[in-house]
Amino acid sequence: MRRYLRYWREAFDFRGGAYRLDYWLVQVVNNLIFALIIFIVGTIFNEWTLSNHISSIFSLFIFIPNISMFIRRLRDSGLPQQIIGLILFSPFLIGILSGIITALGLLIAVPFLLLIYLIGIIFLLFRRSAYWTPYLDIQQKINYAIVFVTIIVLIIGLQIFTIKKQMTGINNIWQKALTQQHQQTQRESKLIDKSASSQKNIESILSSAMSSAAPDTHNSGKTQKPIPDISVKALPDDKATASYRNLSEMRLGDNDFGTFTVQGHWEQDSSTLQWLLSIQEERALIMTSTMGQGFGVDISSLPFEKIAGQSYFQLKQQGDLQVWRIDGTYREPTTDQIKAMSYLEWHMPDGHIRVMYLISQSKPLLNTIINSVATTYS
Repeated sequence: MRRYLRYWREAFDFRGGAYRLDYWLVQVVNNLIFALIIFIVGTIFNEWTLSNHISSIFSLFIFIPNISMFIRRLRDSGLPQQIIGLILFSPFLIGILSGIITALGLLIAVPFLLLIYLIGIIFLLFRRSAYWTPYLDIQQKINYAIVFVTIIVLIIGLQIFTIKKQMTGINNIWQKALTQQHQQTQRESKLIDKSASSQKNIESILSSAMSSAAPDTHNSGKTQKPIPDISVKALPDDKATASYRNLSEMRLGDNDFGTFTVQGHWEQDSSTLQWLLSIQEERALIMTSTMGQGFGVDISSLPFEKIAGQSYFQLKQQGDLQVWRIDGTYREPTTDQIKAMSYLEWHMPDGHIRVMYLISQSKPLLNTIINSVATTYS
């Protein structure tokens, strides 16, 4: 302890000397302090970032004392001041020499150069004192040897335990990430299975009714429609619809489906042409899709709970293109709530079909949105 305390008392002494025992004892004690900081703060309290900060602060504290002891050790070994100055400047020279060797294509020689340099520095630090070396008897040498071995073994043990702890933490994080990925995959698989099952149910329940209800321009008078033609009645605005009319306009759709103007700020699903609006504790959904050369009504993943009737209206921006509309109710799977739903379908002049679903609890709101689609779709 006296030797280590002298290290701090002589922190700014660049002219004295330091024995070999003084120098190496200080080095192992400082390394023990580093190992204890990481072990206590990082391993026990699991504050790895804080342990790094404390270690960095301790490194700053011992920087000047280490430099002064290094110089005193070289002076004690009998080296002149000019050689000590060259040794202090040697890291920069070694860096320049390594760069030159690398530029010449001799990269494999750089590790050997660094190894020789390190061995040379250690050799100089291990030189005996050129002035006077304290005499230690056998018992003192044994005692110091026990101290050195004990500290070194303790440092190695703490570092091994810390590394194992860190590896365990990394493995736990990795396992947690794998578990989350596996759970996400399972959720996606369940959604896919649910979608496939819903698709089959919808096809079996709605395909005959909705396909037979499609407009028939050749034989409309002779075909009896299972869904009655019911004209849409104007409904007074409810609270949600009144708030909706005061919102700013927003353009939805894309170049493939077409675009239309609605009110409010609609949030789009990242992967599909679906938009969601929340207003006055009411939620409205718009889902659009396109079909190839169509063969009747689109069978979607949104089955009607009950079909109330069908009607027709015109798209004003498309030369009075007729749109087929089916109204009814929809049961939301997550909340089991019954909501109003309107299904829209029209055939473009190029033969492609456009399909739109609108879902809400407010029928006046659905009518208002459909009127906007009728006048702004392009």
